[in-house]
Amino acid sequence: MTRLATSFLARSAGPDGWRLILLLAIPVAAFAFFLGALLDPLSGQSTPFDRLAYPALTVGSLLLELVLWRRPKNIGGVVTTQVLLSCLFFLAKLIYLLYFLPPGLSIQVEMTESFFWIPAVYVLSLFIPNLKAARNVTFIFFAAMTLCSVGYAALNGWTPQTSGVLFALIEMMLANLTLLTLTQAFIGYKDRLSSSQTQAQTLQRLVHTDLLTGLPSRLRLEQELNEAVKRNEAFTLLFIDVDGFKMINDTLGHSVGDEVLREFAHRLQDALKAGDLAARIGGDEFVVVVKGTSPTWATVLAQQLLVGLAVPFIVRGQQIQLSASIGISVYPDDGRDAETLLKHADAAMYQIKRTGRNGVRRFDAALDAELEHTVLLTREFQLALTREQLTLVYQPIYHLQTGEMSKIEVLLRWTHPEYGEISPGVFIPIAETSGQIVSVGRWVLERACIQARHWRENHGWAGTVTVNVSPVQFAQPGFVDEVKQALMLSGLPAHKLELELTEGAVMQNPALVQTALRSLQRLGVEITIDDFGTGYSSLAYLRDLPIGCIKIDRSFIEDIAAPRRAPQYAVALITAIVGVAQTLDLQVVAEGIETQEQMEAVRGFGCDFGQGYYFARPLDTTRLTELLDHGRPKVHTDWQKRLN
Repeated sequence: MTRLATSFLARSAGPDGWRLILLLAIPVAAFAFFLGALLDPLSGQSTPFDRLAYPALTVGSLLLELVLWRRPKNIGGVVTTQVLLSCLFFLAKLIYLLYFLPPGLSIQVEMTESFFWIPAVYVLSLFIPNLKAARNVTFIFFAAMTLCSVGYAALNGWTPQTSGVLFALIEMMLANLTLLTLTQAFIGYKDRLSSSQTQAQTLQRLVHTDLLTGLPSRLRLEQELNEAVKRNEAFTLLFIDVDGFKMINDTLGHSVGDEVLREFAHRLQDALKAGDLAARIGGDEFVVVVKGTSPTWATVLAQQLLVGLAVPFIVRGQQIQLSASIGISVYPDDGRDAETLLKHADAAMYQIKRTGRNGVRRFDAALDAELEHTVLLTREFQLALTREQLTLVYQPIYHLQTGEMSKIEVLLRWTHPEYGEISPGVFIPIAETSGQIVSVGRWVLERACIQARHWRENHGWAGTVTVNVSPVQFAQPGFVDEVKQALMLSGLPAHKLELELTEGAVMQNPALVQTALRSLQRLGVEITIDDFGTGYSSLAYLRDLPIGCIKIDRSFIEDIAAPRRAPQYAVALITAIVGVAQTLDLQVVAEGIETQEQMEAVRGFGCDFGQGYYFARPLDTTRLTELLDHGRPKVHTDWQKRLN
């Protein structure tokens, strides 16, 4: 096969292939009709019909060629018109030959001259998938030709003079019937094949395209990156995260947010040169692949993107100001596979988020190692609950006068299959920053209430279960309803549930906090302020808000028995806190008690409850249940005796 033929077939296989073939075929047909008009007078078989029809068909074909050339989308109409005109010509000529041909001319010769073009009509009708109009014309055409032939046979009968014509008509009709049947069968197969191919192409396009913005999807991005890595082609990744986009969705609605993302994507595309790729990989996260340029130019491009994004977005009459944080990684310097490069660019972007947003930063392996681990944990934590990696442990809180286990604090733990036990000091901030703390906090609350009800009914424990509430969780409009739902689901009496809030959570928005706390108070839920003394320490909210208990932060307890930490100051603060609490009729819990001296000291100061390793470490459900059944922990079994 020649290079020209190969090129032609490659082009004809594309979306514009049928039009290309027709643009080449219609002039050939027009030339044939032109030759017919030119040579017909010389054949000795010239008729008035041919002298009119051939020029008309030549002009008509050229007009259709012009329409197809100027209006590519009219290919279906052009094909249907061509089929219709051809069928009218053949039908009209057959009628003319059978009923109006002048004496002395041969019907068979005229049929041979023109009707060998009929197969082209059937072929033309199958050009475009699902072009029913052209195919209906061919059915009508075949039926009309059959009626004309039958009519001629009925009028003239089988005679020596008509036998040749009738034989030719029968042969032509049988050939047409065979060709029409085969053509329609092939059309059905071709349409089904085209439909399947179209569906496959549509699915492929959907998989590789982000439906909201029209940009390539994450799958397409990863394929492009993997191919570039295989070719060892240098490129730079820009990981782009829209700053504060959640606020747009929350305040203006998701439909406005979607329009902003579409405009954002449009601006990204306009800023790129040919060969670069912009993809949307998540909610407000985009990735740009810049090929064949230095990292320095990629940084310049990132700065230009920030400038372009600084222009306000106008959506539905609203002026919206956006910025973005952009992290950069370079192949092969910052990674040798797509996953690593994306992870490193994400880590660099996250560092921008932490240091003020609206900036550009390239990945630095030395500086970003810890941050990269944090980003990894952030993504892993999103699936921790569904993967059943989160568990609850329970730490008893004892009454310092009676030795009774009055309360049990619920604590969240995360055990990762690869990284093991992860400290709450690490994953709680991650959960709060990512927003996962809302769903996780709801799960903790429900599980804690169910477990407390179980201990109450099956083990005779009449104490209070204490659940820590994140400021992010507490600030949710439906938090009070979540508490109601947890109580209803578990059947736990409301006064047996105690919620621990930090001072920061209480002071964020005093008016809204007061409303929520009053609603919880009406339910009967108790409120405790955790880590008291390390935050605002405002006495006004202790007086004005429905708080029943405060927890003295463990740092003060540690200072009591540490001479180098000026224990007199810790003693003075604890004494003052207890004095204020007694005046306001608040209970006091001393947390972080690890020694007998600390326990005796806080008891002497007037604290009501004690919590810490001196009494018991956080225990799983089974060990805490055993503790309830035996009445005391397995460590420090004589501490209750010393209290009495």
